[in-house]
Amino acid sequence: MKLSNNTIIITGGTSGIGLAFAKEFLKRGNKVIVIGRNQQTIDQVMKEHKGLIGLQGDVSNADSVRKMAAFIKENYPEANVLFHSAGIMRPFKLLDEMLEIEHLTTEVETNLNGTMWMTKALLPQLTEQNESMIVTVSSGLSYITSPMHPVYSATKAGIHMFTDALRIQLNKSGKNVHVMELVPPLVTETNLVLHLGAETNLESSVKSVDGIPNMSLATLVKHGIKGMEKNKKRVVPGVSKFLCLAGKFFPDLLSSSMAKGMES
Repeated sequence: MKLSNNTIIITGGTSGIGLAFAKEFLKRGNKVIVIGRNQQTIDQVMKEHKGLIGLQGDVSNADSVRKMAAFIKENYPEANVLFHSAGIMRPFKLLDEMLEIEHLTTEVETNLNGTMWMTKALLPQLTEQNESMIVTVSSGLSYITSPMHPVYSATKAGIHMFTDALRIQLNKSGKNVHVMELVPPLVTETNLVLHLGAETNLESSVKSVDGIPNMSLATLVKHGIKGMEKNKKRVVPGVSKFLCLAGKFFPDLLSSSMAKGMES
């Protein structure tokens, strides 16, 4: 797919992976709409990166998703790329008596529901275009569970399965909609590294967390862009390749090793 002269919608586009791709898409001559929950953050991002278009909304809220889809159809009927980047990652212990059951599924609502809802809401518009693309963002932890993040791994595994089903259904429908799954490893310059490393300040020089090497945002963007241009089904860069193999041959061993840092 040619990555210029498109109208691209990016959920979670005001920080991390979403913002990094937004800036690259903008440089390539695309119209880029970044979605975020906080209007002040959106305004700041638009001020710092001239040309980006901000849209306030919450992918974990079905009514908000419907409103965003209606707004996009009315104001940007040519939109032909949906890039899912909204996501959260929380460490917690299931034996924690203070953990409320409602808080257990926060990541499900944003990571998994948000991906499925935004996809379904925008599918009618995307299938009307001559050529369009949907990019989902799963994780290397969709192959190997992180014991410290029991729900995050589950949501990313769900995104992986949903993406495959979506691709097959669209292929059978004859619609010219490309579907690509981006499977990042741990990435520097994102809030996910903060959760894993329990750091108070984010440093792009961090090389690994719990022995798992990180990847820079710039490197991930290069892999992702190349995959989109070649209409790849799946892009699995860096240590995610190892996690994929480990998930097939020795998942219990690696997950147990990752759990060694947990407090009793």
